[in-house]
Amino acid sequence: MSSEMKPWYKIPMPKGRVYQLDTDLDKLYEGLDDIGVGPRFLGEIRKGEWYAEFGGPKNKYKSFFPFVEVMSDPDDVVDGRVELIGPELNELPPETSVPFIGHARIWGREVTEFHTEFVTRGFVLGWLQTENCGGMGVADTIWMRIGKKITPKFSFKKLAQIMRAATISFCPIVEKIELKLIIGTPEIGGREFIEKIMAEEIKPKWEALQAAHAAIGDEDVDTFFGCTLCKMIAPNHACIITPAVIPYCGVLSYYTCKAVFDVDPHGYIFQFPKGETIDALAGRYSGVDDAIWERSDHRHAIFHLHSSLKYSTTNCGCFEAVAFYIPQVDGIGISIRRYMGQTPLGLPFSKIAGLMSGGVQNHGFKGTSVHSMRSPAFLQGDGGWNRIVWVPKDLKEELADVIPEEVYASIATEDDALDAKTLGTFLTEKKHPVTSKYWKEGKPVPVRVPLPGHDWADELPPEDRRKKGVTAL
Repeated sequence: MSSEMKPWYKIPMPKGRVYQLDTDLDKLYEGLDDIGVGPRFLGEIRKGEWYAEFGGPKNKYKSFFPFVEVMSDPDDVVDGRVELIGPELNELPPETSVPFIGHARIWGREVTEFHTEFVTRGFVLGWLQTENCGGMGVADTIWMRIGKKITPKFSFKKLAQIMRAATISFCPIVEKIELKLIIGTPEIGGREFIEKIMAEEIKPKWEALQAAHAAIGDEDVDTFFGCTLCKMIAPNHACIITPAVIPYCGVLSYYTCKAVFDVDPHGYIFQFPKGETIDALAGRYSGVDDAIWERSDHRHAIFHLHSSLKYSTTNCGCFEAVAFYIPQVDGIGISIRRYMGQTPLGLPFSKIAGLMSGGVQNHGFKGTSVHSMRSPAFLQGDGGWNRIVWVPKDLKEELADVIPEEVYASIATEDDALDAKTLGTFLTEKKHPVTSKYWKEGKPVPVRVPLPGHDWADELPPEDRRKKGVTAL
């Protein structure tokens, strides 16, 4: 059965145009001689430089890229087939900003669902490593741009060819790739149409895969993984991946890291022993400390995987969300990339992300993914949901099934408080657990948080003080 006979979606689709790419492996990049492809072309496309923009804040992040679907029957994938629903790149007016979807069906004899997130990165790298293209985020927080300089000689067909070539090169066990690109212009149905596809067709499949990955906990394994892909933008950073901790970008799970490491043990995913459990609540393990010490240019000696307050993990810049300490209420707020408003810190997500990115250990700030927020271990070293006091409304609703029922109503959103004083009043009135578990005599007692890159000197063990050369702070 061909994919033309088997519809991709239940939702009726406008008729698109079909391109057929050459499937000869020796011709993956044929015809792309005038377009630069490779790591040296990584970069940002700033305001005034971009011809077309996809997803991002102007479209309220109602886009999805890439969604990778593993097919069990090779006849369900027409290799090299690209269907474009909507206009070609040169048919868009300059500085067009639209929502979009990139969906791939793949097949390979050795490919399983646990390779999905690995393959996803191949498509992302294909875009990011294309000349005069740039972007950030993944999945449903995607924000990508194509620059004016490349547009005259570029097209969505060429983009699809690059992404297919990059994916096969990145993950050679993939044997067949079929792509569908949906450009959400008003003629196609705009943001509402894209959002409908995401909500009804794509997210349920994505969430089912995530649920399958949640079957084990950190205590069930003796090996963890790390990811160094973002060292290109944060040289002293590496993500730690455990059953309970998903990378900030949200596109890798513990199982997927195992699959990636099996395919390419010398690549950007590394494996290391969990080691001794030093503090299970905070998530401190000797193996994590040793691994990060070696991969942070000997800058960071201690990591707490389940804390945003003390010895939080370093941050790259690709995080879906951030957890941040609000000293005036001795609580923790969470914001997400798609939220454009202010937070009780007086800063929007973009400003918070800017000050904590780059691979420095910022006590009181931690990048995270929505998937990680669903883990029972999420920020348990800080008190978990008993310490979380502010979350954007739509994210709070998205997490309603995991936030404890007795806490849910007492967590403020942008509708309740946008400054620390109003937030404190709200928490008191709603009797948030933070007021009884952490406040003293009805008032918050702020924690004095060290500066970025510094240590909690009174808690640093002698052997770690020697490792870092710390004498006093």
